[in-house]
Amino acid sequence: MTTTNVPLPTFTPTGLSVPAPQAVFAGVQQDWTQSFALTGKQLSTELTTPQGQLQQAQAYMVSQFFGAMAQIIANVDPLTSSGSYQDALGRIYLLVRKPATPATVAAVVTGTPGQLLPAGALGVSSADGSIWATTAAVTFGPLSTAPVTFQAQVAGSAANVGINGLSIYQQQAGWESISNATASTPGADLESRQSFEQRRAESVQIGGVGQAANVRAAVVNVTGVTDAFVYNNGGDTAITYGTTSYPIPAHSIAIIVSGGANNDVATAINAKLDCGCGLPTSAGAGTLVTVNVQDTVNYVAPYPTYQVRFVRPAIVQVYFTVNVANLSTLPANYITQVQQTVAQAFTDGFLSTDGTIAIPRARIGGQIVAAEFAAPILTLGNITPVSLFIGTSAAPVSGASLTLGIDQQPVCAQLNITVNAVSV
Repeated sequence: MTTTNVPLPTFTPTGLSVPAPQAVFAGVQQDWTQSFALTGKQLSTELTTPQGQLQQAQAYMVSQFFGAMAQIIANVDPLTSSGSYQDALGRIYLLVRKPATPATVAAVVTGTPGQLLPAGALGVSSADGSIWATTAAVTFGPLSTAPVTFQAQVAGSAANVGINGLSIYQQQAGWESISNATASTPGADLESRQSFEQRRAESVQIGGVGQAANVRAAVVNVTGVTDAFVYNNGGDTAITYGTTSYPIPAHSIAIIVSGGANNDVATAINAKLDCGCGLPTSAGAGTLVTVNVQDTVNYVAPYPTYQVRFVRPAIVQVYFTVNVANLSTLPANYITQVQQTVAQAFTDGFLSTDGTIAIPRARIGGQIVAAEFAAPILTLGNITPVSLFIGTSAAPVSGASLTLGIDQQPVCAQLNITVNAVSV
């Protein structure tokens, strides 16, 4: 035979169209039947026969090949690209997918005065059992204390420490206790497909100067930065903005940044500001950071020095209550499944397989709608969400949405999610 009854893929104005697996199988069966008919033989098409099994295998291979073709075509489009293909598209824009980063927490260690606590001393979180290590060696001072930063041993968004939530995991000589007055700054997972595409789309603003979008695009492209919010007050009077009424002086720009080294963030900001543009003067709910940036590109020594200010947002713990239907099909580990799914959608966002449902990741100054998280839960199968509530205290019993201030960074660990099976 020089032709086939198997329908072939076709290119249409809307893209590549591939035949359904049922149509492929029917075409394969017809090819086999006609081939034997040419020799005067009638072939049984029963699926239980050897030829029936071979026909199914052949149809499966052809359908898989057609599917691979469709995937390659989809990976050429930035909106649907993923994996190494998306990495390749990013390189056209000089972008690299951001790796996972570990959570950190500022703490005070107590011990014998003069005793050295080495880098890598281990503590454990009472919230989730995660292990944390000191990032540098410190010596206990005359008052038996020393400030130190602990870093989660496993990079990503899962590790979490609440206030005074660290204790000694592995004893060191002279070390007595750990305290931390603030909760941990969350780490970040490997940049998701959805987040990387959003950053690529925003990166077209990097080439400009002076607009809020230009500053934001440059800042979010800094290594280690996980989120940023930039707002320009071009008016002649000071204003307040957002749910926390963050104050912005006249002719100034508010810049709030999570993650990244202070010097790198300040350098990116300085490269994109217009002359005379004012910078933040208030910490708001967060922390005001001031960095001196030298222009070593356009001048020789002594280099001009510019003072750059931006805000590190306050960490806001977000809590969910998820009530699911207590049906006979509810799996035994439904609590863990729901917690993992909601926490991941919160951190990375969610996009349905057909692209019709998109949930943005929780961001600085953004609104988080509890009901939206029903979509990723439904993908688990056999778990039916009945009601969802959101709030800033544990196990909320009401609350449809939550809007953060521009000086607030929302975080949500798996343990922040309460899951109940309810009768329906």
